[in-house]
Amino acid sequence: MTEREKEILDLIRRNPMISQQDLADTLGITRSSAAVHITNLVKKGFIAGKGYILKEADYVAVIGGANIDIQGFVPKPLILKDSNPGYVRISLGGVGRNIAENLVKLDIQTKLFSAIGDDVYGKKLLEESRGSGIDMDYCLMLQNTSTSTYLSILDHDGDMAVAVSHMDIFDNFSVDYLKSHGPILNNAQLIVLDTNIPQPSIEFVTTQFKDRLFFLDTVSTSKAIKVKEIIGAFHTIKPNRYEAEALSGISIDSKLDAEKACYYFLNKGVQQVFISMGKEGICYGNHQHIRFLAAPEAAVVNATGAGDAFMAGLVFSFLQEYSLEQSVRFAMAASTLAISHENTIHPMMSVHSVQNIMKELK
Repeated sequence: MTEREKEILDLIRRNPMISQQDLADTLGITRSSAAVHITNLVKKGFIAGKGYILKEADYVAVIGGANIDIQGFVPKPLILKDSNPGYVRISLGGVGRNIAENLVKLDIQTKLFSAIGDDVYGKKLLEESRGSGIDMDYCLMLQNTSTSTYLSILDHDGDMAVAVSHMDIFDNFSVDYLKSHGPILNNAQLIVLDTNIPQPSIEFVTTQFKDRLFFLDTVSTSKAIKVKEIIGAFHTIKPNRYEAEALSGISIDSKLDAEKACYYFLNKGVQQVFISMGKEGICYGNHQHIRFLAAPEAAVVNATGAGDAFMAGLVFSFLQEYSLEQSVRFAMAASTLAISHENTIHPMMSVHSVQNIMKELK
């Protein structure tokens, strides 16, 4: 590859929709010269097909939240309306971003589509996420906008007691932004979506790229409602019992209720359902059967990243063509590993570590 071809390939990686004229103007060459270089790159196999789709390794696209997590931990029972002794940690967060980092640790190439402000927190997010291996080249960078921040207080059991989310930046996560990255999204192995992004953007993605498979993280009851009318567009969903109630209209007070909710989603067109019942375990199923996996006994240090690790485990399992039972066990093991460390993302998350925990699950 010539130096000029490297320059052109770099520009196309940054903007797959760039025109030949824009390439020429940027490099100070004629449009006809740009066309010749592109033809040579196609012949050499660096560009596949029209629209400057770059030939590269398989990857997963994650569309969703990226933010800074500020977490307060208290060693004793929380006292409301009072100052509680404890300690505070600042780390990278966001459902989509957390899923993406877990996927990278599971050796899956991952591209994140999110919105980040051009501020101190935004720069920290960008640099450290790239350092972890996430492809951040397609994130929306916004001037004069605060990076999303999530402030939470965890009780002495490691469970979230209360939280405040400042996520106004995602109001700018537009359909036009997603259109500009259409070729990249359309060539992903599958797309993971979380409901932090606006409803019109969710609906656009699931309609425009309907040939892709979608995995859904519902995030919260209030945000899950965004997908209530299009739930059948998703191949795999992972709500907790409260999010499943909001989406199905079925009160879930028992295992039987959870099974009814699973049937509801499957009848809507979902292919795989995993309803988290907290410490009771997971009710899961597909069109062949619905079953229940009890939660293993495990010391909880920080439960915040459990769901993100579980979703990453489901994606990994699907790409490995695991059975439904293998999938839920691998995802449960990933979740169990996640909660055993104070960081939202366990630093030792890996396929090997998860498989070791799988051996211990009954």
